Amino acid sequence: MIKPVSRSPRRKGDHRMQKAIMRGCVTAVLLLWCAPAWCGSDETPDRSVRPFERFGRGVTNIITSPLEIPAQMYNRAAYQQEHDSNPFAFVGGFVEGIPMGVVYFGWRLGAGCFDVITFPFQRFDESIIDPEYVTFSYTSLIQD
Repeated sequence: MIKPVSRSPRRKGDHRMQKAIMRGCVTAVLLLWCAPAWCGSDETPDRSVRPFERFGRGVTNIITSPLEIPAQMYNRAAYQQEHDSNPFAFVGGFVEGIPMGVVYFGWRLGAGCFDVITFPFQRFDESIIDPEYVTFSYTSLIQD
């Protein structure tokens, strides 16, 4: 008896190649589908911060978060020196700035992690800490 010959004989590696092509197509479709959220086009002028600016702000806040301790010490000492008649009030400001700096350190670190995690999503556009970056000027912290 004669065996029927198929028109396209399959080799052992064909299924692997098909799976690899399918995975590549699915990955490309997913990347193209998510691209507008990652890129932040200029077509929407109402956005205040682009995603990679938010990512950069988050990385900056994570790296500079330990500087909150000396920054708060300086800010409290400068504030006390300006608003108190006691010549040693700035020493109390330095002491008061240590626990405040520890709290702000954790807050800035958390805000940086939040920005890094949520940077591709438009919904989380504004910084959750004010000021957005570490500052050594207490006058910038006063809200008029």
